[in-house]
Amino acid sequence: MKTKSYFAQPTPGQIKRYTNVREASSDLVNQILDLAKDDALIIKTRLIPQGHKTSKKFMKHAVEIKTKRFYSLEEAIQTRRTPVQLREEAFNDLRTPFKCGYSFKPFLGNDKKTRRVSLVECLEGTKLYCYVHQENSNSITPSITVKPYDDAVRVDREGAEILVKVPSRMKKAPRYEFKVSSVTVADTKNKWANAYNISTDHDCQSKRFNIRYAYDWDKESSKVFNFCAHEVAAYLAIVDYYWTEKKNVIPLQMSQFAIPNKETVDYYNKLSKNCLIQENGEKTRKLNQAEKEILLWGLVKKLGHDNTFFAKDKVRDYNF
Repeated sequence: MKTKSYFAQPTPGQIKRYTNVREASSDLVNQILDLAKDDALIIKTRLIPQGHKTSKKFMKHAVEIKTKRFYSLEEAIQTRRTPVQLREEAFNDLRTPFKCGYSFKPFLGNDKKTRRVSLVECLEGTKLYCYVHQENSNSITPSITVKPYDDAVRVDREGAEILVKVPSRMKKAPRYEFKVSSVTVADTKNKWANAYNISTDHDCQSKRFNIRYAYDWDKESSKVFNFCAHEVAAYLAIVDYYWTEKKNVIPLQMSQFAIPNKETVDYYNKLSKNCLIQENGEKTRKLNQAEKEILLWGLVKKLGHDNTFFAKDKVRDYNF
C-alpha cells in the first residue's frame, strides 16, 4: 500500500536537487536549525554508536531517559509533580543525546511493565493528530473517534477505558480500533497512580515485531510496553475530547506523552525533508528512526525541555 500524500516525503534524489546542498560532520543541531526550505544537508558521519549494529538494535537496547520512579501512591502525592514536570526535570538533566526515548513505570497494580516512549513516535503521533484536522480527501474528512466509558464508580480509582479509532497513514487501509486503559480523567489522589498505568491493546505491525530481550545486567524486565504514533495520536484526541466536551483538563495535566512545540516540528520536518546521511562512503540515504531520535535528543540537549516539548500553540494547526 502507498503512503497517503500528507505523510509522503521527498526521495534522496529529490533532496540532492535542492538549490543549496552542503555537507557536515559536526555541530549538526545548529546546521539543521539553519536549513532553509531549499537547503539540503548531507551528514557525513555515523550517528548510531558502534555498540548498536542497526537502527532497530539501537531503539530496542540503547539507554532511555528514566523519569522519576515512585514506589507508593503516598510518595507520588507528596511529590505533587505532574508527568510534564517530571519530564522537564529529566530532559533538562540530559547529558548525551544517544537515547532511544524516555520511560516511566507503574507503581500500583499487577502490571509493573515499564512504559517507553520515543520522541520520533511523539512527533509522528502529533503529525497523525494534525492530519485528521487538516486533511480533506474526496470530501471525506478523516477523524479519530473517541468513545469513553467513564461513568463507573471505579473510574476514579482505576482510570477510564476509552475505545478509539485512528486512521492509518497508508492509502485504502482500515482504521485501527483499540482500547486505551487507565486514562486519568478524575481530579482525585488516584490520578497520580492512574497516569503511570496507562496502556492499550493496540497491535499494529511495528508493535507486534518489536521483540526485545534485556541484557543480563539490566535491572528492569525485558518486557517493555512501547507506545507508537497511533497511540500518541489517540491520546491527543482524548485530551481534545475531554477539554472540548467536558472542560476537563486532567487528561492533559497527567499526559505521559511529550507534545512538541512548533519549533521542534520545524526541526523534525527538516530531518525528514532536508537531511541525508552518508557514512563510510556508503550510498547516501534518508535518516532512519534511530538517527532522527538521536538528533531530536540533541535538540533537547541544546534548547532544554520548555523550548522543545512544551507546546504553547494550538497543536492541531501545526505545519507538517
